[in-house]
Amino acid sequence: MANNYTGIGDIFDLIAVKQRLDESDVFMVRMAVLTSLDAAKRGVATGSMANTLSLHLLTACGLWSQMSNKPLYDAGAKAWAAHSKALARPTDLLDLSTSEYSAIRIAFRHYILALPKLEIGMFSRAQAKAQAELEGS
Repeated sequence: MANNYTGIGDIFDLIAVKQRLDESDVFMVRMAVLTSLDAAKRGVATGSMANTLSLHLLTACGLWSQMSNKPLYDAGAKAWAAHSKALARPTDLLDLSTSEYSAIRIAFRHYILALPKLEIGMFSRAQAKAQAELEGS
């Protein structure tokens, strides 16, 4: 989604950006996040699943930052710290401890509940920013 958005060029772009996320898009994001989180909880998350968790944690933090929601941003920062700690372990598969899983689960709970209420433009900007941070740009 974020790669398709190049900016508001005319009134139709403005209308598109202000629309809510489609139900099918919300479902796909939820499934990707929840599947990756479950695999990490069980200690079988591959690198791509860890990347999915990273992208969506940063997206969530970006959204909460745009909304100026400090309590949710703090929950996201705590989840990011837990995720980073888990990624620092020298293992092939991502395996979360109970406390790491708990912190990440709380952040994703708020993120998943917010998805149907988000505008496409806000979500696209947050995801583009998260992708740029992951790529180191």
